[in-house]
Amino acid sequence: LGEPLKLVLHGIYFSARSRRLYGVNHDEATGESIEVFDVLEEDGVSLKHAGSIRSPLFANFALNDVVEGAVKDEVYVTEWQAAAFPAGGKRGLSSAPLELRLKRALSSPLTFFKVPLTRVFRCTVSTQRCSVASSARFVGANGIAISDDRHTVFVNDAPAQRLTVLARQPDGSLEEVSSFGLKHIVDNLEMTADGALHAGTIPFPYASASVCQEAPALSASKVVSGRRVSCGAQPGGLLEIGLLGTGESARGKSFVDGRQTDILTHDGTALDGVSSALRVGAKVVLGSPHAKGLLFCDA
Repeated sequence: LGEPLKLVLHGIYFSARSRRLYGVNHDEATGESIEVFDVLEEDGVSLKHAGSIRSPLFANFALNDVVEGAVKDEVYVTEWQAAAFPAGGKRGLSSAPLELRLKRALSSPLTFFKVPLTRVFRCTVSTQRCSVASSARFVGANGIAISDDRHTVFVNDAPAQRLTVLARQPDGSLEEVSSFGLKHIVDNLEMTADGALHAGTIPFPYASASVCQEAPALSASKVVSGRRVSCGAQPGGLLEIGLLGTGESARGKSFVDGRQTDILTHDGTALDGVSSALRVGAKVVLGSPHAKGLLFCDA
């Protein structure tokens, strides 16, 4: 199947079950894709490219995060942009066709008014065939996680500040069984070994890079606890979301939030924003698309 020409990775997922790494890739030369790698652990750790998934459903720069499904031949991927970006991304808007420019111009108002248009896709690695996985729609389907038994998928709708619980059906489709509000806007999700969810938080959205760059009229500079919070130094952190089962039906298990706990919030000085956050031993590891490197903090 050949190796990808260029890796511009967004969301990634490592499966301890299949020893595979999956990544959303924004390579305009070959098209939006999910790249699949086998993780080899002989003489260290290395990656072997196992395949690429491309689909007419994948709009340019529209995919966000990915997880492995019930088997290693199945993946689910979120679509966080209802309208494609032109070639060249934001820099290509001025020369893009009028229809595409209008769709992108409507993107911020549609998000502001929380119009649900984005989707979750289900793909088969071996055939590269993809379909819309669920009738559920999201303002901006973002982080995605899956339960250890692979029966339940969790999707974070960041602009709606809401988490949706979807049950995997026998045919691989997903059916919404419950949803609940979140303490903060969050980005990526990870399922922990004890069945909780970890999420990177955006507690002050008016200082987030997406607002500052795409809707600057909504940005602000405010003093919080004696410190100024503004564009370029956005605080963020790790939110732990406990889950309580509310029963099981023919559709699948439903969950509500048991307890949402801020494990840590940094002040934005050392890292602008947070997209992913994980507890690793006695440390919390934070990453952001708006800053290089990782931030390690005491839990």
